[in-house]
Amino acid sequence: MKRIFFSLSGIAIIALLFAFNNSKQTGYTTVTNDVSFEIPKEVLTVINNKCYGCHNTKSKGEKSKKKLNWDNFTNNEYNSVKIYTKLGKIEKMLGENKMPPAKFLEKYPKKTLTEEEKQLILAWAKEQKIALQSE
Repeated sequence: MKRIFFSLSGIAIIALLFAFNNSKQTGYTTVTNDVSFEIPKEVLTVINNKCYGCHNTKSKGEKSKKKLNWDNFTNNEYNSVKIYTKLGKIEKMLGENKMPPAKFLEKYPKKTLTEEEKQLILAWAKEQKIALQSE
């Protein structure tokens, strides 16, 4: 009986990992209780490479994951108001060149956002806010 349980658990975990990896490759769309939310492949790639390490449920930095947790976007834990607010904060922080933080970049310079990556995220955030306003 234990073997069957562990086998089924393993299959479920593999299926979830496949689904998450697939979403990284093709982009992500989710529908919460009151909003449809999209993260295109290009934006998701930048987020995964430059932002997700600090801004996820399992990150060590409590402050960074409290301020923005990308898992909450993809797990339908934010409603439209919360998403709109988070998008505004993303725009503000990127617009003021506060993300990633300078102290972090001293240790991890490869995490620096290029101007192209920054503009990509900013354009996406603005587009999503406009879409939210029209829903």
